Amino acid sequence: MAEQWLNLDELKDLTGWSGRTVQQKAQAGELRWRRAEVLYRNGRPVRQYSVFSLSADLQAKLQCHRAAVCRSESGRRDRKGSQLVLFGANQAPGEARPLPVSIAQSEQIESRITAIRPLIEYLKLQSKSQRQAWCFQHSRAIANSNDLVALIAKENGCSRATIWRWLALYERGGASELFDLPRKDKGQSRWFASHPQVRIFAAYLYLNERQSISFVRDQIEQEAEMLGLSREDLPSWETVRAFLSRDISRTMKVYAREGRREYRERMAPYLKRGYTDVWANQIWVGDHAIHDAEVSNDLFEDVPFGTPGRLRISAFVDYRSRKAWGTWAWEGSSRSIGATLLRAISEAGPPEGIYVDNGKDYKKVAKGAARACELPEFDDDDAKAPKGWYEEEYSQIERTGLLRRLGISVTHCIPRHPQSKHVERFFRTMHMHFDAVHSTYTSGSPFTRPEATEVAMARHRRLLKAGRVAESDHPLASRFILGCLSWIGEYNETPQSGEGMDGRTPNQVFESEHNPNQKPKPEPAVLASLFCERARRTVQECAVRLKNYRYLPRPEDRLAWAAMHEANETEILVDYNPQEPEFALALTTDGRILAWLEAEPLLRFAPNDPKTQAQIAESMLNRRGLERATRDTLKTIEVAARSLGAQSAEEMLYKRLKLPTITGSVITQQKPRFRPERTATAPLTAAEIAADFFEKAG
Repeated sequence: MAEQWLNLDELKDLTGWSGRTVQQKAQAGELRWRRAEVLYRNGRPVRQYSVFSLSADLQAKLQCHRAAVCRSESGRRDRKGSQLVLFGANQAPGEARPLPVSIAQSEQIESRITAIRPLIEYLKLQSKSQRQAWCFQHSRAIANSNDLVALIAKENGCSRATIWRWLALYERGGASELFDLPRKDKGQSRWFASHPQVRIFAAYLYLNERQSISFVRDQIEQEAEMLGLSREDLPSWETVRAFLSRDISRTMKVYAREGRREYRERMAPYLKRGYTDVWANQIWVGDHAIHDAEVSNDLFEDVPFGTPGRLRISAFVDYRSRKAWGTWAWEGSSRSIGATLLRAISEAGPPEGIYVDNGKDYKKVAKGAARACELPEFDDDDAKAPKGWYEEEYSQIERTGLLRRLGISVTHCIPRHPQSKHVERFFRTMHMHFDAVHSTYTSGSPFTRPEATEVAMARHRRLLKAGRVAESDHPLASRFILGCLSWIGEYNETPQSGEGMDGRTPNQVFESEHNPNQKPKPEPAVLASLFCERARRTVQECAVRLKNYRYLPRPEDRLAWAAMHEANETEILVDYNPQEPEFALALTTDGRILAWLEAEPLLRFAPNDPKTQAQIAESMLNRRGLERATRDTLKTIEVAARSLGAQSAEEMLYKRLKLPTITGSVITQQKPRFRPERTATAPLTAAEIAADFFEKAG
């Protein structure tokens, strides 16, 4: 620890000793002291005394005193910082002196240091002989420091008091104290400072009423009598403009004239979160967004065909890796959130927590889920909502929220504060790199919408009204969704330079920084909570058809294939989410889970494509495997029955019957008889006989 030193006054205040007592203790060696570089007015160096040479009680007293002073100064700073200054920012007494910021101020410091440097050197000399030698060396004919100050003042064209003042400032704070402070009323209107009632009146009209500068000037003139102004004392337009432009802070203007939202986004402080202190797949950030491109509906059954609109995407972004998942809906809801969770969890497994906004749909999904700031223990038989400041928010929530069932905690962000969800950055990238390439790009605002989009929108509506929507150039909703799904896959494979990414892709970071405590993928019974609708279907050829999709078990899930194979031509229940048609869950009519189903990918007509060939080979492998399993099962049954003495039905029949020894009496079929042919033929002619003879002879 560095040694601490006290001057004489500080030591006397701490100990209560007199100056004579301190001198005696220093001479006796009880106090260790040194000469400081700071000098008194008479040129003698200041003595400082070591804290470590004091007793333990005095050292403890000093530490307690310093801690109290620090708390007091901190409290004064906090109280002072909590009060906003409406007009200007006058420097209060005792505040830290500002630093030089201009070239002129730096030059002023340099010139004043040059002026007082001889005086500083002269006062550092202790003996008279040293000072005489210094005067001879620098050609100074002086007898004492006062003569030197008078000479320096004459050389610099100022008074002796000014030179002494410069020296005192330098000794107090160094070179940064030697420049002149700006005027305290710099940047402020002196006219409005002398008329406080007009200042309040003008600020009220400009801030609270959001009026223009010209309106404020006119109102001051019209209300001059009320404000106590004469016609000769009215401010000019430039005076009013200067006051409203310079004296009122930008923060105050934004909050009053542009609104609370603009203030929070542009002026309010916020905390920047780190990315490298969490694992990949540990925290997901979710939100809805509206695409900035208009499409024509050809997919959503609850919306008329051809209806123009902007699709809603419900997305989750992994906090660490920025890997994204998304699903689409005509209108965002808790169903689309559940669909997105289903897609992401099926691919990557569940996270430890999600970070979402305060919308009703997200609160519905999060019902009953533990908050990330407090994870209470729940009992399945008697679960209660968490207590605390958010008790009212959860008091009416049911106990069966899907996040609670999946063991995922939830954190709700600050309302109307987009800086707190970095999924917004993903949405901005999507708007710029995907939405903007479409011919119906709307830019998100009618004021900046391209003219070509306006023409396309009007044309589509005319064609829709005329029943000729097929002639429209609007992109179809199905094609738009497939395109965005492919773009998200490309986004997850694009290198990024954000914090913690180091030029890697989201997929690479997701794999390399994966959560070591990753929860396993939930069982189908748990994932069933993500489905919101149920239908009855008949199994045909190990598959079910639902809303133009054919659903099959996963290729690697042999047990699911066997269950669906056994359920052929029987009626089952199918749980599904209309917003996520890729997945479904097959159940028996009494609620037992049969299999996890996926929408069958259509086979591309490309016989020589390796991917297509692999798809065909996998399908044939499942087909042969199921047939072989069925055949082997039948053979096993036969062998087991034969081992128990069972016989075939034919053997059991003939064993039970007694056959007759003669069968002739029961046969009625007649034997065939040989008869001459009834067809007449003509005799051979002489020529035919001769030809036959020569043929045989030759």
